[in-house]
Amino acid sequence: MVCLSADLKALKPDFMLITGDVVSVQTREAMLSARTVLDSIGIPYYPMGGNHDFVLPESRTWFLEAFGGILPEPRSYYTFTHKNLRFCAMDPWWRWPDGSLRAEAPRLAIDSMDESLKGLYWALPEEQMLWLEGVLSRNQATPTAIAIHYPAVPTPGRLQKPDFHDGGMLENGPELMGMLAKYRQVRAVFAGHTHANFIERDGLVTHVTTGGLPEFPVEYRVVEVYEDRMEVKTCGLSDPSFAQRSLIPGHGYTSGAPADRATVIPLR
Repeated sequence: MVCLSADLKALKPDFMLITGDVVSVQTREAMLSARTVLDSIGIPYYPMGGNHDFVLPESRTWFLEAFGGILPEPRSYYTFTHKNLRFCAMDPWWRWPDGSLRAEAPRLAIDSMDESLKGLYWALPEEQMLWLEGVLSRNQATPTAIAIHYPAVPTPGRLQKPDFHDGGMLENGPELMGMLAKYRQVRAVFAGHTHANFIERDGLVTHVTTGGLPEFPVEYRVVEVYEDRMEVKTCGLSDPSFAQRSLIPGHGYTSGAPADRATVIPLR
């Protein structure tokens, strides 16, 4: 964290967009500690929840206790505008074995999530889909990016190696993308979850999925916004030893192909 903090302070970004998995253990103390760590960096940030964050019935209460004071709206999904670029941060729910969609995780997920995500599913509830469409319909002149923990598109085949543990995608990702296709101002979806870097295009929308910072390749994305475009590049820590220590032999491909590491996203 010391190295990351120093690197970010030198970079001086306007803010950090944190696409979920803020904590690795499901306790109030862990969430409050995460806030302390993020605050210590000294750069504004917008957090959202992932599968490790929103597990228990109390999880969102802890999240809002920790971060509610900095969120643009007092809930786990929200929208904000920065320099004429709108962001919509989403909060997917868990699909239970009986087919229902609920905010908290089923017992099988709590017991097995640290070992495997196989058989676990997430989707945006109808309430959030309607909310998002309302935001988009009212702001059609403003270029927009969606931020969500789970990718809305499948992990590409170039990453589907025999030893790659695919964490899956948003279950109703195709429905989400169908809705986004109606709004030409939506140009990007920023996601995490997959533990690998990839960039995919779907019509006017560019999907930028970034691996977790604590493990190889130990990288983050820098997005530079101009009037007519966003330029995305991938950066590692100034001390490369963190990445070297976390590299599993043969897993270097998770850093992504060249096209997964940089792109230009048109805003017009």
